[in-house]
Amino acid sequence: MLNRNVSTQKRAAFTLVELLVVIAIIGILVGLLLPAVQSAREAARRMQCGNNLKQLGLAMHNYHDVYNSLPYGANAGWGHDWTAFILPQIEQTPLYDTIPTPFNDSGAWTGTDARSLALIALAQTAVPAFHCPSQIGPANEAKDVNGLANRAINNYLACAGGNAETDNNGAGGMDSSNGMFMASLFTSSNPIPPRKFRDVIDGLSNTVMIGESQYMLDSDKGCNICDRFLFYHMNYDSGSGSDFSESLGSTFYRINSKEVNNTERELSYSSYHPGGAQVALGDGSTRFVSETVDLATWQALGSRDGGETIGDY
Repeated sequence: MLNRNVSTQKRAAFTLVELLVVIAIIGILVGLLLPAVQSAREAARRMQCGNNLKQLGLAMHNYHDVYNSLPYGANAGWGHDWTAFILPQIEQTPLYDTIPTPFNDSGAWTGTDARSLALIALAQTAVPAFHCPSQIGPANEAKDVNGLANRAINNYLACAGGNAETDNNGAGGMDSSNGMFMASLFTSSNPIPPRKFRDVIDGLSNTVMIGESQYMLDSDKGCNICDRFLFYHMNYDSGSGSDFSESLGSTFYRINSKEVNNTERELSYSSYHPGGAQVALGDGSTRFVSETVDLATWQALGSRDGGETIGDY
């Protein structure tokens, strides 16, 4: 006799349609969340980049307190640059102590003597404070650039001015530019001394001191000569020096401009942060500057003594 009180049970399971629906929902949620996650990560990278600039700006002020001047922008003919001089101010004294002293023209990237080997090792030492976390790729360049491989990449350029049209010496060059830093010719008997804060008559809060710039050696992505390096430079140490955009920048050209050629892009400030680039002003403050900033305003911000009226930016 059939017992009507005994109920039959069916094993629970997803149908194929239900499974596909769940997968589709998960895919939609991931698609919605991924941009937010990427945006949060970029915001964190941009914050870290700003912190790097803040640290470098404070290092410049500490250096000025010690020596009553800013560091040289570039030792044209000798090879050193501002990034080497401020190492003690960013807690890198042991690395600074490896630089051959006294600073002079002896030693070269092609040499095998102790001074040359020290300069080579210096050029190949990466320091995180000079590396933007949004920069794609490793901290060292594996390719041989200007005769030396494995050089340490730099993302921050001291400002040579708002009128520097080339990164060499001569007319429109960085040996006579109007910024807080310049290329001083150490092949001459009287190299131009480094700037002091008192020379910034436009006001420290109205003058760019350091800004970020992309490292790029890929013409398909926009520039195959936008190489920036640290501490010691082969082209700086060649004759009277050249190619100062490895550590010096110019506000003569727009931020992130795609309208200029390779030679001009290597001088300009740029970033992987959407919409503009970050700078440290002469007073040590940091600011994000839009790539749509008025060009005359941007050039005025690069000048230390132009007497321009700075508008909103």
